[in-house]
Amino acid sequence: MTPNILRDICLRLTGQTQYVVNELSDTYNKGRMITLEYGGMTHYITLSERDIRGRNSSLQSVPTALNIFYSDSNPNKQLWYYFIPYVGNPFTGYHLVYYRLMLTAGINFLNIDSYYSNLISPYANVDEIITERSENQNSNRSNNSSFVSKTQDRIQLYAKTYGANKYESTVFGVALSKIADRPIDVFAVSEQDLQTLPQSSLNTFEQLGNITVYNTSLRLNRLIADADDARRLRSAAYNYNLLDRIGMKRCALCSCEIPEIIHGAHVWGVADIRSCEIIDDSQKYAHAISGHNGLWLCHNHHKLFDSNILAFDLDGRCLIKQSMPHSHESFIRESINVHRLGTSIISDDFKYYLTQRNQVINLNGYQAI
Repeated sequence: MTPNILRDICLRLTGQTQYVVNELSDTYNKGRMITLEYGGMTHYITLSERDIRGRNSSLQSVPTALNIFYSDSNPNKQLWYYFIPYVGNPFTGYHLVYYRLMLTAGINFLNIDSYYSNLISPYANVDEIITERSENQNSNRSNNSSFVSKTQDRIQLYAKTYGANKYESTVFGVALSKIADRPIDVFAVSEQDLQTLPQSSLNTFEQLGNITVYNTSLRLNRLIADADDARRLRSAAYNYNLLDRIGMKRCALCSCEIPEIIHGAHVWGVADIRSCEIIDDSQKYAHAISGHNGLWLCHNHHKLFDSNILAFDLDGRCLIKQSMPHSHESFIRESINVHRLGTSIISDDFKYYLTQRNQVINLNGYQAI
């Protein structure tokens, strides 16, 4: 922190160039953040890195600062982000999505115009976040972290509890809470011993009031007292695995992308898995939530698939039952514009689950769409 940087921050926020520095002696991680107090207002300023390398590591300070900001009960406060001179590229596609999230969450930029000439705006609604996040993840499938989805009555944030992504989830949660038109469920996706989001993030979510956090580390094959929570968590684990494996919600047969009407459709049905006598409960649970045991289908095609009016062969070709009335068959055929499942869906494990399903139906009674 050079005097020129401190003077610039002071001038931008107060119009003054004179300041007094108070250095903190404790070593608690403040997220590369400084506070500036002036005229009864406390300004929280989190700083960029000098050497910007990893896409996540370069922004890890932001959630920490956000949580500290929310822990301050003083209503006269503002939160800022300031770019110090850096080496690297802080304006990748991932960074630009993150900056929009920061603006949506209430974090403003002090000097971004000195480094980036294009306009960056906050998200207007959750659909914008889902769409842009999907595009960003499809272009970089190597590190999918937080997923955002929604149903008719809820918004879901699937948040990893480990690595740099555990803090990214905080920014997503706060941003969603600012523009959500329905309650938000945050599902903490655990790994090894890291089973919950940081307590500081949980405290922030509690203050926001429209977020409920569910800890999926409860291992859903065990008895859970609340049956509604058990079903919700099973669904969350399954949907997360589908998102992680094949990407954001998009009907595999008609390409519909309206998230409220797109479901994760099991290939080997949960009822059939539950009744299988040759596998134990742990294996049943693993099959029920496997991302290979399913695909995204819109409400209509999901119902047709569950009713065995539609089926798939091992090559991924969509089949229709031959005994359908002609008018119904014509309607269904016209509703389908993808006649063979893509390679992102058909894996060896997917074929295994499809084999289990097709054992109980006679594909000789079907014809290709």
